[in-house]
Amino acid sequence: MRTDVVVVGAGPAGLVLAWLLQRAGVETTVVEAQPHDQLGKLPKAGIVEYRTVQLLTAEGLGGAVLDFAAENHRCEFRTADESVLVDYGALTGGRPHYVFPQHELVARVATSFLDEGGRVLFEHRVTGVEQDADGARVTTTGPDGPQELHAEVVVGCDGAGSAVARSLAGHVTSHERRHPQRFLVISAAMPPLVDHTIYAAHPRGYAAHMRRLPEVTRLYLEVPGDQGPADWPHDRIRDEVGRRLGADLGGVELPEVDVLDLRVRVTTPMQHGRVFLVGDAAHLITPAGGKGMNLAIFDAVELAHGLVERFGPQGDPARSERYSATRLPAIWRTEAFSDWFLRIMTAPPGAGDERDGFGLGLREGWVSSLQRDPLLRRWFAHSYAGVDPQDA
Repeated sequence: MRTDVVVVGAGPAGLVLAWLLQRAGVETTVVEAQPHDQLGKLPKAGIVEYRTVQLLTAEGLGGAVLDFAAENHRCEFRTADESVLVDYGALTGGRPHYVFPQHELVARVATSFLDEGGRVLFEHRVTGVEQDADGARVTTTGPDGPQELHAEVVVGCDGAGSAVARSLAGHVTSHERRHPQRFLVISAAMPPLVDHTIYAAHPRGYAAHMRRLPEVTRLYLEVPGDQGPADWPHDRIRDEVGRRLGADLGGVELPEVDVLDLRVRVTTPMQHGRVFLVGDAAHLITPAGGKGMNLAIFDAVELAHGLVERFGPQGDPARSERYSATRLPAIWRTEAFSDWFLRIMTAPPGAGDERDGFGLGLREGWVSSLQRDPLLRRWFAHSYAGVDPQDA
């Protein structure tokens, strides 16, 4: 099979990239390990930044394929001693977040892509990626056995365990860090407790409350790095999350409980030759601030523009060759914000089951500063909402 571009992974980044390339007439084939009927079924992230919505709207996806209507203007920080409500929408001139579950975004963009004749090879796992001066080759295994795809360009949008990224070993550098805590990621069958996000910086650990759907709420619970769902029966989860949030979760069904390791990584550069990395395949970020899907979409749009120029009438590869240099400064800025946010919401463990008292004190200090320091509040609001200060 021959095509201009092979996109590996039908997540938000891969599908946005494929949709834009197809619209521009660049022949694109998407390779996806999941079956078609499972695509867009797994609830994941759901916070879309203001600038991401503006970008998708300018590219023709917002409004036509993706209707961003549910807004989130405020977030609340709860500690043992106080509650601080930050109206970041007001602080940024009326620029909120939008609540749009990732699996719904995937489902809608996939439907639009396929309805317009897009090609997705479902249930195909990538087993190898090679490139030379004549092109690139992607080998897969699927329902009909091994297959080889020949392309000019291969793009890895296949997540943290990217097979495409592994093919670049020795040509790129991975900068990584692992935090000692983990998060339980909980899908709760309940309406949101309030109409905004809650971050609980409790002495027992961090918890969070995120709006998703009218009858589904996403919860986070900080646990030690050696514990997982097997250590946390549902009754224990309900009790602990409720205690940290200051809410009664008795009887709430928890249809899904997963674990998230707090690993961060940035790959430099995010390309080599004919192979490019996008989203989690290129960089991991903590969930603090809900930045992961937003970074991935910006990667996808920038690379799409570069590849459209590369395959267009002028055949100009310059923008695609600058892709990594263009994206990395924004990625590092976002990693810096997310790392800061995670550190003010989680306190490192101390001896035994005790928390580090100095770390708890620093966390209280930051939350208190968000309440009392208007300059810190303004910086936080713009970084959190995804609004460039000069545009506000």
